[in-house]
Amino acid sequence: MTRFRAFSYHFLISLVVFFAISYVVFFHWFPGFFFAIDGGWEGMRIIIGVDLILGPVLTLIVFKHGKPGLKFDLWVIALLQSTCLLAGLYIIYSERPIFFIYYDKHFYSSSADTFTDYGVPAPDPREFSDDLPAMVFSKLPGDPIEEADMRQILYQDSIPAWVHKPTYQPLFEHFDQVLADAAPESALRARDENDQLDKWLSENHGQFSDFAFIPIHSRYRDAYLGIRKSDRSFINIIEIPPPL
Repeated sequence: MTRFRAFSYHFLISLVVFFAISYVVFFHWFPGFFFAIDGGWEGMRIIIGVDLILGPVLTLIVFKHGKPGLKFDLWVIALLQSTCLLAGLYIIYSERPIFFIYYDKHFYSSSADTFTDYGVPAPDPREFSDDLPAMVFSKLPGDPIEEADMRQILYQDSIPAWVHKPTYQPLFEHFDQVLADAAPESALRARDENDQLDKWLSENHGQFSDFAFIPIHSRYRDAYLGIRKSDRSFINIIEIPPPL
């Protein structure tokens, strides 16, 4: 076997592994628009570098038919590639969004690290949804005294309300409020420096009145999220900077 054939075999095996990983990342860990806004692409670059480049190239370099110790070299390459791949997968998994939180006219996409950064344990999203990320509505108590007490506690601990688990309720029970809070067209056009709105509406076959646009904040991007009013489905983000 020539080194180029060995490289080809290694690359094809790595390509199969890559497609399997991509399926999990695209459809389970970073579904839909979360891949673009929450680090899915940044994580996949690690996988591409390790799985499709590092391993096959090392095989191309060291492979020589009949070379003494060749099996050992290939085992070392396989071990190195597997170790780096598992490390990359762990990073991607740990940074996946586990909550999609609505609070005060804004959406927040949150990984476990989001809660850790504020010094609070990450809630179990399975308590709120079988599908991830769990979609919740952060709602302060209706009683003014209880609300004031909670705000004081959160202020003292420097914790925003949207990372406070006791405020969480199912998002779709409050979806009428979400739609009512949508940004007016004038607000988006005032911020739309690159004429993204008309392009987005054309691509999604609708008029502005067909959608509700809510600011969305995540690890890598701040934008607006378009929601189709007729079926209340999340469509995609639009690259217009929202208020922070």
